Amino acid sequence: MTEPKNPEAKTETQSSSVAGAAAGSVFGEEVYSRDYTDNVLSQIQRRKLSMFALYLLLALYALAIYAPLLANDRPLYFHGVDLATYKQAQSEMTLVTSSLIDRIQKGSEGYRAGLPKGAKPEEWEKVVGREARAAEVRLRTMSKQLSAEDRAPLQELREAVRAAADKGRRDITLTPSEADEMKRLASQIQSQMSPVVKASEKRPGTVVLQPYQSFPVFANLARGEIFFMVLMAMTLLFPIWNRIVNARLGGDKFRIRRARRPKAIAFLAIPILAAVLWQSSPAAFFASGFKEGLTNGQVLAKQVVFPVIPFGLAESSSERFRPPTWHPNSVIQDGYYVNGPRAGRIDPDTRMPRVANPVVVEFGEPEANTAFRHFLGTDSLGRDILARILWGGRVSLAVGLVGTSILVLIGIVMGALAGFYGGWVDTVISRIIEIVQTFPAFFLILIIVAFVGPSILNIMVIIGLVGWTGVARLVRGEFIRLRGQEFVIASEALGVSASRTIFRHVLPNALGPVLVAATFGVASGILTESALSFLGLGIQLPIPSWGSLLIESRLAEHWWIQIFPGFLIFLTVMLYNLFGEGVRDALDPRMKVTH
Repeated sequence: MTEPKNPEAKTETQSSSVAGAAAGSVFGEEVYSRDYTDNVLSQIQRRKLSMFALYLLLALYALAIYAPLLANDRPLYFHGVDLATYKQAQSEMTLVTSSLIDRIQKGSEGYRAGLPKGAKPEEWEKVVGREARAAEVRLRTMSKQLSAEDRAPLQELREAVRAAADKGRRDITLTPSEADEMKRLASQIQSQMSPVVKASEKRPGTVVLQPYQSFPVFANLARGEIFFMVLMAMTLLFPIWNRIVNARLGGDKFRIRRARRPKAIAFLAIPILAAVLWQSSPAAFFASGFKEGLTNGQVLAKQVVFPVIPFGLAESSSERFRPPTWHPNSVIQDGYYVNGPRAGRIDPDTRMPRVANPVVVEFGEPEANTAFRHFLGTDSLGRDILARILWGGRVSLAVGLVGTSILVLIGIVMGALAGFYGGWVDTVISRIIEIVQTFPAFFLILIIVAFVGPSILNIMVIIGLVGWTGVARLVRGEFIRLRGQEFVIASEALGVSASRTIFRHVLPNALGPVLVAATFGVASGILTESALSFLGLGIQLPIPSWGSLLIESRLAEHWWIQIFPGFLIFLTVMLYNLFGEGVRDALDPRMKVTH
């Protein structure tokens, strides 16, 4: 056989032969053969029940991730003027400006001297920055509703605040003239820039507010929320963009296979980039005043769009323990229930008059007795159960997923070390596993939470630190089985480092049982968080979780409190178990589906 005269052709021939060796060849032509990933995915897709469970789980996660866009007391879009917010910012202008001046004039030494005994001081730059931001926020709130001409005093004060903050960070006091000028500007803004809505109402000492456009819900989203929203969007749209990418690759199966890693990198890189570039200032409070302002006329809207469920996660009302509004017992007239055990103006048990609780319908809310006002009822404070279930899913589902990720990571590392090295390493790790397993897992979690305090982060970490032993034993067993295989012996003979042999060659062949255990572990984590929240040691109010919703009432007459959150916990655990069984069967060579 003669060598090709063109060097590029020679290189192409060599690379083709390598690909043919990897994928198979017939008469010198490259033939595509399915790899392990192709086979496993194919087996999972053939299990209709497992795929149905996966789709429902994705739907639950999507509802939880997009909860701020589905259930919120902040509008998705607002175009109008906000008198209430403007007046509040205007009334506080002198106060925040004086506070900044006083802080700078006292200096870092005066700040430390004024702290209570034993209190840890913050960094001086952060202290000054916080005071300056308070003034900047109020100036920005007023500026966005004013014309360019009316903004002039605000711009002067903004420049003075920035110059003062710069001096303050360097611990340089202001001159008397600088301080007096800042106070004069703040006083002028507070006394001579009162708002009016119509140009015909304008008089000396007033300014006409200009309508502005904003997206209040989006402005209140944090970077972490943006990351998961973009990630979920890419997941839901995967069939579409994956098909487009594969079409751009010409449908070549080999190129598509080689593109798996770049796809995975892009799948994570795009949400991370979106989160890094996101600019927002999340509010510190769970409830907003938009609906109240729109109702009483303090907020005037030309156009406003509320989410499908116009109730916030912590928005209280007079409708305490109201049944689902599609139920006959939920009908209220003149502040009294019409049907059911709470009907009538006189309590039959005490013979005392009942207190009327009129339903207050604010701007953007459904009418008092429509079926969709509180579709799943309300809790003890009148908060909408459906809104709290959507927001609570973020906590319950996240705890299960993140807690399982932590325990899987710990279990893989510990089990891999024990199974690969054996000897005293295996003995020590095995004894540690046995010691941890000696204690009942749930009671050990209860004890740790009682000491470190209940929070979502603590619960995730504790679930991971307590539940890793099962995964470690699975990985250890797989490593003991695989470490005598030819490819491991060959890897050691070639001088490959132990870490590369463990994580590059042995671990991928041992991940089957781990993936199955992980799916069941997520379900277990959700149940653990729900139980902790039910006992009052989980997520703290007003942040909801499915477990904490169950403790709002234990009375049978408030049946909706137990049924709906409890059903979602049951459904999620069942779906994870069904999907876990499908993954287990797909990874088991004895249970391959061939039809």
